[in-house]
Amino acid sequence: NNTNSQYLDSLLLQELRQNKEKALSYLFSEYYNKLYRTGLRMCHDHSLTEEAIQEVFVDLWKYRQSLSEIDSFEAYLTSSVKKRLSRKLGKESSFHSSSAVDNIHLTVDCYEEILMLQETSESRKKAILQALETLGSKQKEIIVLKYFEELSYKEIAEKTGLHIDYIYKLLHEGIKSLKNILVTRV
Repeated sequence: NNTNSQYLDSLLLQELRQNKEKALSYLFSEYYNKLYRTGLRMCHDHSLTEEAIQEVFVDLWKYRQSLSEIDSFEAYLTSSVKKRLSRKLGKESSFHSSSAVDNIHLTVDCYEEILMLQETSESRKKAILQALETLGSKQKEIIVLKYFEELSYKEIAEKTGLHIDYIYKLLHEGIKSLKNILVTRV
């Protein structure tokens, strides 16, 4: 079983290096729930946990060509999320076991959002910018601050004076609208 897991991880790494988005999609769907529960045990903050996970997957895709060998994606991703949260919290955090956290399962398709916003082709960028113009001013502002200026939720809250939960809601709704607009244009 461990040999199969290592073989699968080796294939996934190879696929990532060959720019295969399906490999990222697989890793995201395979490990998101576990990473989310790990993050919640660490900081008990849903927004911060989700932000850390998204950033780890953005970096995984962004630096896919220069990744060193990865023996276990599960260990690599878990470690990456823990480090990211530790930096965000500004201190080493201890884990708090919680059976309620263990039972959380989410169906989030953020990897599509990550890929959409990290896409580098000029036509895609143009389509995204045109689609952004159709959003409400607050949604557009939040998306620009988060994905183009790469601010954290906390930094966006400080800059806009909005509550983090409201920022998250605006971002989620804005991304959903963008995806719908972009799908109809393709």
